[in-house]
Amino acid sequence: MSTDEMAASADYGAPRFASEMVVAVEEITQRYGPRIALEKLSLTLREGEVFGLVGANGGGKTTTLRVLAGILKPDLGRGRVLGFDVMRDAKEIRERVGYMSQRFSLYGDLSVFENLRFRAELYGLKRPRAEAENAIDCFELREYARSPSAQLSGGWARRLQLAAALIHSPKLLLLDEPTAGLDVTSRQQVWRHIGRLAASRVGVVVSTHDLAEAERCSRASLLMQGRVVAEGTPDQIVRSVPLVAFLLSGTTARQMTESVGGIPGVITSYAQGPGLRVVATGGAEDDLLRVAALHDARVDRVAMRLEDAVLAFAGRS
Repeated sequence: MSTDEMAASADYGAPRFASEMVVAVEEITQRYGPRIALEKLSLTLREGEVFGLVGANGGGKTTTLRVLAGILKPDLGRGRVLGFDVMRDAKEIRERVGYMSQRFSLYGDLSVFENLRFRAELYGLKRPRAEAENAIDCFELREYARSPSAQLSGGWARRLQLAAALIHSPKLLLLDEPTAGLDVTSRQQVWRHIGRLAASRVGVVVSTHDLAEAERCSRASLLMQGRVVAEGTPDQIVRSVPLVAFLLSGTTARQMTESVGGIPGVITSYAQGPGLRVVATGGAEDDLLRVAALHDARVDRVAMRLEDAVLAFAGRS
């Protein structure tokens, strides 16, 4: 297996070397008027690690990234980002962090090359033209180098944003929904880049509501309404939920949603292929078997996955 293939494998960012801490913050609280966007968030990240911020829109993911990027000063809390105080050294943090927002944040009327050269100049790099050309080659943007960035498709535009965020070689990269709206091939390309960065000891924080992508991270925090409700490896988060997953199969399985929802102990159910996946307490199994028999359906216990855990926490909330 090549170095790139290893970096792009399923294990994104579990450090295999003695690594330094790039983020260590505690009790971070951020308010927007009367609304609490983040409440007592704590997060650590070592170089070479990929950390996922997981949750629905409005959960506090983007606010967390903006605090770590030095764009927002938290109302309360303490800690350091790349060795700088999160409360006092916002300018120093902004100069050293790579931040890619969910929205396209470059100049649409400038070409790919012009956007990258301008970003290099903004960071005070000594050879901005050469750095822009190098980024174009690294991210395979040569075909579009002279094209206005507004004309790029979603996947190429995201690739350009990533190139711009990395042009000053940051040791910490913050990505807000980096694959939103991309097709499968483009998503895989983004994650290959993330894998290579982790292999080169860049610490990466990824905000996502895509749970399949969250499972690629070495660790994750599940955010709901500004609070961390679970934290650890994806497997640890799944194991922290004392529930069982069942799969109902049969020609009528997907028609059983209402019947299953009335069973005590059922937290949620959703379609999985031709069947119905159910997350419930173990005590609900007998009732599930009874209802399934009435519909000529089969019930099997299956392994819990991250999506089940997130839905369970959402149901509790």
